[in-house]
Amino acid sequence: MSKRRRFTALELVCACLARSTASRLHAHHPRRDPRAHNRSGFTILELVVVMTIAGIIIAITGRGIASAYAGNNRSSATRVVASTFFQARAVAIQRSMRSTLVRNGSTILIFGDSASAATRVQVGKTVDLAARYGVTLTSNTSPAVTRDSVFFDPRGVVSGAVTNWKVIVTKGTKADTVCVSGLGNTLARGC
Repeated sequence: MSKRRRFTALELVCACLARSTASRLHAHHPRRDPRAHNRSGFTILELVVVMTIAGIIIAITGRGIASAYAGNNRSSATRVVASTFFQARAVAIQRSMRSTLVRNGSTILIFGDSASAATRVQVGKTVDLAARYGVTLTSNTSPAVTRDSVFFDPRGVVSGAVTNWKVIVTKGTKADTVCVSGLGNTLARGC
């Protein structure tokens, strides 16, 4: 291997002129192989070593990163469910009319009673947590149903429920729980 060295422009010009003159003089020398100096790139061994090291690093960090994303999706979905409960309660209090939070599979939507109290109007957008975060929602009702509702009266109190109403947010093997007490308080932890 040759040493690497920095050259000035004048030295490079002189070196090129000297090399071209020498190559014409010694072009047919039996010990010189002109192809030996034109090699560039990586050997297959170097590529295999680099690919092996990269594979080991990806294998070590890949599982940790994937579980972190799953945990972030689950906790984000839990925050969305809790804020939707809070929004449904706030709609009931602000309008002084009954509001309903409806869970249908993994989608959540809020309905508020209209001024005539004969029709219900959807408030806000439908939140599809399965499409957005890849989670599933279940509740603590028995027998288990895919569609259930929480009703808030004009005071923001859950009507028709005596105990806590729980929604379980599941992603993979881990789950978080969001609860609404009979007084309408929303708890994302400790229920």
